[in-house]
Amino acid sequence: MGRFATFLISGTHGRLRRSLVWLAVFMVLLGGAGWIAAEQVSQSMRAEIGRSLATYGTLRNNIVAIFDAMDEGLTAAPCSEAFLGEMRRIAFLPHGISELLYMPEGSVVCAGNEGWLETPMDLGPPDIAASDQFGIALWLGRSLAPLGLDNLTGTIARRGDYGLVAPPQFIPSGDKPAGFEEELVYRVGPDLWRHRAGTEGLHEAALVAPQQAVLGLFQGVIHQYACDSAEEHCVAARAPLLPIAMQRLAAIALVLAVLAVLAAWLAQQICGVIERHWSFEARFLRRFDKDALVCVYQPLLNLRSGRITGCEVLARWRDVDGSIVLPDRFLPIVEQHGLTERFTAMVAARTHKDLARNLPGDLRFQVNFNIFPRDLDAARLVAIFAPLLAPGLPFEVVVELVETAEVEPATAQIEIEKLRKAGIGVYIDDFGAGYSSMHNLAVLPIDGVKLDRSFAMAPEHSVMARMLDHAIELVHASGHPLVVEGVETQQRLDALKAGGRVDFAQGYGISRPLTIEAFAAFLAEYEFGPHPTSRRAA
Repeated sequence: MGRFATFLISGTHGRLRRSLVWLAVFMVLLGGAGWIAAEQVSQSMRAEIGRSLATYGTLRNNIVAIFDAMDEGLTAAPCSEAFLGEMRRIAFLPHGISELLYMPEGSVVCAGNEGWLETPMDLGPPDIAASDQFGIALWLGRSLAPLGLDNLTGTIARRGDYGLVAPPQFIPSGDKPAGFEEELVYRVGPDLWRHRAGTEGLHEAALVAPQQAVLGLFQGVIHQYACDSAEEHCVAARAPLLPIAMQRLAAIALVLAVLAVLAAWLAQQICGVIERHWSFEARFLRRFDKDALVCVYQPLLNLRSGRITGCEVLARWRDVDGSIVLPDRFLPIVEQHGLTERFTAMVAARTHKDLARNLPGDLRFQVNFNIFPRDLDAARLVAIFAPLLAPGLPFEVVVELVETAEVEPATAQIEIEKLRKAGIGVYIDDFGAGYSSMHNLAVLPIDGVKLDRSFAMAPEHSVMARMLDHAIELVHASGHPLVVEGVETQQRLDALKAGGRVDFAQGYGISRPLTIEAFAAFLAEYEFGPHPTSRRAA
C-alpha cells in the first residue's frame, strides 16, 4: 500500500499517472467500441441466419401443404390417367414443388410427370424416419434417374402413400459480412445432425465456441447458431473479424482517433478527481486522528543547572505512504477548517500517553505546547490539559502563544491570568518577529519569553546576530525567564552560557526533536552519562 500511495500522491509521478489513466480509459473505450462492433456483426449474422431459416421453414410448410392437397385432391384410381392429371394439377400450385409421387410402402410406382415406372423405384429404409410432429419420412440425396431426371439427385419426402421431390436445399445468397460462412444441418436424431448445405464442419465448431460476441473478439472469430421452430433445420455461422476490419480501415482509424480524444478528456476529468481526492489537504482531513498524529520532543536545556528540565512538544503527521510531514504544511489546513482546538487536544492526549509511560515519576518536568491564538480560552485549555495537570504527575504545563493581530491585549491578559491560576504557564513565543510588542512584554502576566530562532540561527557578524544581545537584554530587563531557540552550534551555546542572562536554550546544537523512545534515552544519557555530544546531530 505504501508504494501505491506514494505513486498516487507524489508530484513526480503526475505525468505517469495521467498516461496510465489515459491508457486505461482508452482501453475501456476501445473494449466498448469493440463490443459494439462485435454486437453489430453478431446481429448481422443472426439476421442472415434468420433469413436462411425462414427459407427452410417456408419449404417445410410448402411440403406439408402439398401433402394436404394430395390427401384431399387425389381421388382417382392410383396411377390412372385421371390420377396423374390430378397430380399435375396439384404440382401446378405455387409451392415450388413440381414432382409428385405415388409410393405405397416406400416404393415409387408412378410420378406425376413420368407416369407409370417400368420398374418401381425401391428406396429402401428412409434416411430420416417419419417424425411424430409431421409424419414425413425423408430419403436424402437419392438419384432421380428413374424419374427421368438423369444426373440429378434430390430429397424424396413421403407421408402415407404419397411422396414428392423436394427442391434442393441451399443457403440464400445476399449482402453478407466479409468472410461470412454458413452451414445448414438437419436433425436426424436426438444428438445426430446431417450436413445439408454450406461449409461443412461449422455446426460442430459453433457448438463448442462461445456465442457471446465480446468473447469472440479475443478469438478473432464470431460464431452464431440457431434452429427453426421445429428444431429440424439449424444454421451455424462463422465470421472472421480480420477481413471485416480490413474492409473498414478508414472507419476504424476515425473511431480510434475519436476514442483517443475522448479518452484524453475523460482521463483529465478522472485525474482531476484523483488529484482532489489524494491532495494533501484531502488526505490530511481524512486521516485527521490520533493514529496519524506523531509527537516529537525537543529538549529544553536549563543553562543555570546544565540539566534537561523540559521539552517542547512538536506535532508531526504520518502521511498515507508512511512519510512524516512537518507542521508548516498541515497547520494552515488545521486553521482553515477550524480544527485547532481538536488538534491541540489530540497533541495533549498523545503527549500525556507518551511522557507518563517513559519519564521517571519523581522528575519535575516542564512541557511546552504551542497553541493557536484563536484558542486562547482558559476554560477550554484547562479542560484539554487536565490529564497532565492531575495530582501526582510531575508535569508543569506551559502554553506558548504567538502574538498576532488576533489577540486583543485586554482579553489576553484576562485569559492568561485564568490559565496561571489553573497551574498552566504562558510564554510569548517567537518574540522579536511578527506582531511582537514591547508593550505586551511589559503588561501581560506571562511566565517567560521565547526569542525568535532567527536571532540565534543568524550567521556571525550579520545584523540579526548583532541584535541577539540587544534582544536578550530587552527581555532580561523585563524580568521574565528567557528561552533562546534555534541554537545550532556549540559556540553559540557556550556564548549564551557565558552571558548569564539566558535561562533556557533549545535547538539542534542540543538535540533535534526526538521520538518518545529516543527522547527517554536522551534524558537518561544526559542525566547519568557524559556530555551527550553524540545526540546533538542525532
